Amino acid sequence: MKLMTQKEIQDTLSAVNRAIENNRLKDAFDGIKALLDGQQNWALTDRLNELETNYRYMIHYLTDGGKDPDQRNIYRLLQRNTYKLAQDAAENLCMKTSPLLFFEKSRVLMIRQPISIDEYREMINKQIDTFAVLDLLEDGYEKDSRMKLNAQAHENTVSDLFYAVFAGPRANDDLIESYRNFMNDTNIPINDKCMLVSALTMNVMQRFDSKKIGFMIDVAQFGVPETAIRAIIGLIPVFQIYASRWKLYPEIGNRLEVLADDALFTRRTMFAIIQYIQARETEKIARKLTEEILPEMMKISPMIGKKINWDEWMGESSFDDKNPEWQKILDESGLSQKLEEFSEMQLEGADIMHSTFSNLKSYPFFHEMSNWFLPFDGHHSQVQQLISDLEDSNQLLKSLIEQPIICNSDKYSFCFSIMLLPAEYRKMTISQLSAEGDEIQKMMEEGMALNPNQKEEMICRQYLQDLYRFHKLFSKKSDFIDIFALPLDFHKIEIVSPITGAPKNLQRIAFYYFEKNHFEEALEAYTLLSGEGLQNAEVWQKIGYCRQMLGNIRDALDAYLNADLIDENNPWALRRIAQCYRLLKQPKDALEYYRRLEQLKPNDLNIQLNIGHCYLELKNFAEALNYYFKVELIDGSNTRAWRSIAWCAFLSRKFDIARSYYAKIIESKPNAQDYMNAGHVELCTDNIKTAIELYEQSLKLSDSFEVFISMLHEDKDELREAGANIELLPIIVDKIKYDQEENQ
Repeated sequence: MKLMTQKEIQDTLSAVNRAIENNRLKDAFDGIKALLDGQQNWALTDRLNELETNYRYMIHYLTDGGKDPDQRNIYRLLQRNTYKLAQDAAENLCMKTSPLLFFEKSRVLMIRQPISIDEYREMINKQIDTFAVLDLLEDGYEKDSRMKLNAQAHENTVSDLFYAVFAGPRANDDLIESYRNFMNDTNIPINDKCMLVSALTMNVMQRFDSKKIGFMIDVAQFGVPETAIRAIIGLIPVFQIYASRWKLYPEIGNRLEVLADDALFTRRTMFAIIQYIQARETEKIARKLTEEILPEMMKISPMIGKKINWDEWMGESSFDDKNPEWQKILDESGLSQKLEEFSEMQLEGADIMHSTFSNLKSYPFFHEMSNWFLPFDGHHSQVQQLISDLEDSNQLLKSLIEQPIICNSDKYSFCFSIMLLPAEYRKMTISQLSAEGDEIQKMMEEGMALNPNQKEEMICRQYLQDLYRFHKLFSKKSDFIDIFALPLDFHKIEIVSPITGAPKNLQRIAFYYFEKNHFEEALEAYTLLSGEGLQNAEVWQKIGYCRQMLGNIRDALDAYLNADLIDENNPWALRRIAQCYRLLKQPKDALEYYRRLEQLKPNDLNIQLNIGHCYLELKNFAEALNYYFKVELIDGSNTRAWRSIAWCAFLSRKFDIARSYYAKIIESKPNAQDYMNAGHVELCTDNIKTAIELYEQSLKLSDSFEVFISMLHEDKDELREAGANIELLPIIVDKIKYDQEENQ
């Protein structure tokens, strides 16, 4: 019998999981039968038969009118066990041929002598003791050689431990106790404990395991910052991936409800969630750097080079006394603003290094999955092998360890790549990094006074960036769920709602969605806040803005009106209300709000222009012109006022005024629409030849002939209203076509 393909197995398992989620157990059992068909695995078949028999008994008892107070728990247990069986049936099929790394490592574990977690703990303890003994030896070749061998043995043990946990079986109480003993052993290095937490995270994302998840919550609650933060960062996507299952595990929900009162756990969880939101900006930042900032810098560097007087630069003048013309070049190119934005992103903790280091992940070190999760360790044998001969290697390592904006993975990349540099550049780079390291150390010491959680936040940020690189750059990344492509639904993950649903936390999540332009998610979060009784104007303003950005103008208006009820005469809200009324073709209502704005900001020319636009849309051309002339009187070079006057004069058949203003516009910076409108004026005054010349200028500035024709047709009603003979338009278009052919 033909075996299922990997895709067919995954599709069938997904269908079974959906059936269980939607309480269709009969369909789920049928799907499991399809997975078991041809496997000849009697143990799994017996489990299926037992589950289905129990379900049939339950149905029979229910239909006979039986009342069982424990029925909900029985049904919940059936669902839990059906999920497990479906996963086991699918895994049993995959175990034979699947190329996925999880099954590749599982097959290795099956054929080799099993090593327990307790045995790994014992091995690591011996290796740590060996380091202590070797450290007592006299410095020299033998000590270095034995230290290196022991370091490699320790690294191999930790790597093996990682895979044993990553590809390990579903946990029982004994295994959880072994994990607990490992984490509580004070002799085990924190870095090794971090690796166990990461391996557990990757295992649970591959296969749901409530016992392991419970243990991860223990680590998150009681572990040292390094392991606790890793556990929290791992739990967040687990809570997302298995969102539909938590109702079956009330014991986990109850624990998180209690932890919502734990200020430390809540703070760390919220910071991690914000970093997950921030991580969605990484590719955008990389594109901005590679497509905007770097090309612009390459363009302007020769310009700056020409401006530098080298004798003056190297003379007595201060190094700090920079030529103001350089800043002018930066400002004129727009680069100054982009660099400022980039600097702000860095201060916010954005991942600005991803594009720099993404091309430095091809070293053999990164072919090994476990190495992507390693905390940076300057004593790692592969690092020591490269930098042991360097002068100031200790200073380099110290500077790297303290670098807050370079994650662990990138620090390894840096060490491997620095050895490829010529000696003089290598020395300069190390010197620069060391200088930066001293400066960063001072900044961090000062920052600790303002933010005592700074170090924890750095650990969180760096580990999340490590995960980002793994999921985006690892050669076998497609074997894993990309946790950075999961929906941005942190505000509605029910299991953590005791934390995320607290108004101040929900407000933080909503704020970050909003700031990063995730308007759909921000709208959901702010709507939740409005339902929680947080009736402040800002919430309704942001609900309105999100709706407007999503194209829902009518509902946006309702939200803005709510905001206006709470905070009357807020200029921003009044402007938005007026805007929405104009978009909804209700100029009379828009005018009312622009009038209110005018009272608050009588000198705002934009408001005056918009009042004019409302009168124009109401066909009160005389009043519209009054406002447009008022703007021109205050700001004689305001081309928006000129355009408005010209168009209003045209519609009110004051063609001389319209002609004179279009002439002024054409002398400044005309666009395709300006030439077209000027042509309309000439058409209405029977200056057909001049009209055609202006239309041809409009065509030159249009994207295409089709765009030009579309613009012309859009103005038909206005031309008719202004008294133009629109029957001439097809003839004029043909004349333009003939002129084009002659000019080719």
